[in-house]
This record gives sequence, structure tokens and C-alpha cells, in this order.
Amino acid sequence: MIKNKLQKAIISVAFIATSLVASDSSTNSLVGIEGGYSSVGYENTTTPNQYTAGIGQLGLKLGAESKDYRVFLSGRYLVSGDGTFDYIAAYGGELQYKFNISKAFDLFIGVNGGVASMKFTAEGETASRTISDPFVGGDLGANIHLGKTTDLEFGGRVLSIQATNDKPAASYLVGNMFTGYASLIFKWQMD
Repeated sequence: MIKNKLQKAIISVAFIATSLVASDSSTNSLVGIEGGYSSVGYENTTTPNQYTAGIGQLGLKLGAESKDYRVFLSGRYLVSGDGTFDYIAAYGGELQYKFNISKAFDLFIGVNGGVASMKFTAEGETASRTISDPFVGGDLGANIHLGKTTDLEFGGRVLSIQATNDKPAASYLVGNMFTGYASLIFKWQMD
């Protein structure tokens, strides 16, 4: 039920943002390739022990921008180097407001939401655990304009997942994910 409401909210935001972007004659379509590093906090709520895992990520995002706004639909795949998580996949959308500081760069702030799916094996356990739950969060960063068709984006993102996996032996809560990333954004105008 929560996932259906979240999907409806993301689709609604995408339609609203698309109409905002479409009303401006200087709109661009966007494709971004992203790489970054994330820190995920989780805890055993039975004992309670807290853990943190460092995870590398790759992502793809598709979107549009006007002079003041950007909207993206995105997907990211994360794999931990230390083997804590078998995988984390996050997909959703972002809506960002741009502060046009100069012709060389702009700053942005935004909100994001979507679904995070993950698989991990807890310490001392042999069976894996899975979580697939909604998240909400925020973005902050800068776009450096490398030319009319390419931007280099540096940003930070926080996702509040707050998902619990319960088994008789122990319960685990996955809390927040903090990400630093860089994206290469390709843009063009469509008729």
C-alpha cells in the first residue's frame, strides 16, 4: 500500500515538474551517468548494535530542466566492498531548484523519493535478509557547465529508508544512507 502511494506521488511530481519545464522555451532534456560513494547505517535492534557500511555506486538518471528547475527519474546500483550487503538498488525521482549563480555554474537543492531494495547477511547468520521499502530524502550540489551540452555535477544526497527486517533471532533496521557523488550530465533541446 505504501509503495503504491509512493509510486503515485512520484508519477504526480514527474508530471507536475514536466509541465513546469515544458512551459519554458529554454528547456533541455537530460541524461546523467553517476558514480559515488555511500555510507549506510543499520542496527540490530534486538541487541542493540549499530553498524556502518561503505558502498560504491553507479547510476543513470533521465530528466529535463528549465532555467530554474530540474526533474530526474533515476536508478542506482550499489555494491559494498566489504561484502556487508550483497546489493542495494535504489530507484525513484528527484525534483531540484537551481540557483543560477553565474554562466559557469549553478547550485541546486532538492528532494528525492523512491524505493530501496537490498540483500544482506547479518553478522553471525547464514540466511540472507532482504528489504524493499520506500525512502525520502534531499539533494544539495553544484553543476559546472563544461559547455552548452555537458555539465559536471558534484553533489550530496541523504536517503531516509527506515526499513526493518524481522526474524525470530534478531531484527535489523536500515536507517539513513549518505552519498557523495559526481555525475556527467548530457543535455540537448528537443522540438
